[in-house]
Amino acid sequence: MSYPEFYIEPVLTLSVSPDDCDEIGILYARTVPLELQGMVRIVVQLSAAFVLCATKSTLRLVLAHEFLHYVELVKEFNMGGVLSETSPEYLYEESYHDSERAFDPQIVFAKEQKLAKDLAKKFQRGITDERLNEKCRTSWIEKGMPTAKIFLSENQTRIPMEALASTTFDPDVVQFVSKLGSNDTENVIR
Repeated sequence: MSYPEFYIEPVLTLSVSPDDCDEIGILYARTVPLELQGMVRIVVQLSAAFVLCATKSTLRLVLAHEFLHYVELVKEFNMGGVLSETSPEYLYEESYHDSERAFDPQIVFAKEQKLAKDLAKKFQRGITDERLNEKCRTSWIEKGMPTAKIFLSENQTRIPMEALASTTFDPDVVQFVSKLGSNDTENVIR
């Protein structure tokens, strides 16, 4: 399977809870479905602050995690499974909800068990990397580099059903998730 399109945004997106603007989460990367010219494109958005401040291993893990979101979205869109989804209002809830919206790393990275285990460890409740958070705070936020604050409820995309119906997704990903739909997990893992 190929990695989806991605881009680096020169803004660090910060998510805030509605009742407590002191509680801030950093959105280092997001997998975003977009509607362009009547078709759906799923892209990975990376923050420039993340790319500059993350270690190579953290960068690899986050990119792998976003790939899991990509596979999950292709599965849901291809099978007509996503009609609407609500976002949690609070960062604590979102950290758990995020993992539920990602494909199982043990299946996608079956041939790379160390990567799958590292993903499970690092993303138990969203990304937990205090050194990265501190580095982004001192090297980006405190230096006045571009940031954008959003409420979690604003971290949503609306895709018309017509766009979903007229989109053909990556055939390798579709084949991969289709095998899972037929409970043929053994063949998918090989």
